[in-house]
Amino acid sequence: MSDRDVELAVDELAEAHSGEAFAEAVRRYSATLGEDDREELKAVLLERARLLEDAVDERFRARGWMRRTFNLLEEIGREDRSPRGNRRNR
Repeated sequence: MSDRDVELAVDELAEAHSGEAFAEAVRRYSATLGEDDREELKAVLLERARLLEDAVDERFRARGWMRRTFNLLEEIGREDRSPRGNRRNR
């Protein structure tokens, strides 16, 4: 079985199942594979997990950056509306 075949099988399992059902489907699929293909399956699953983790991390970073930016803009807006803020602009 080629590496691509293993990747396609994982894609099909992911489309058909989620959560614990996906994990169980992967276990069943793994039991049908030889040792080399099982190692390839592990590599594919680890790579997918890393990609998912990277995507989640990026979303958290982006969301944090957006939140800080909006908070800063809100703070600047409050300062500009305050009497002290207006004096600063004179």
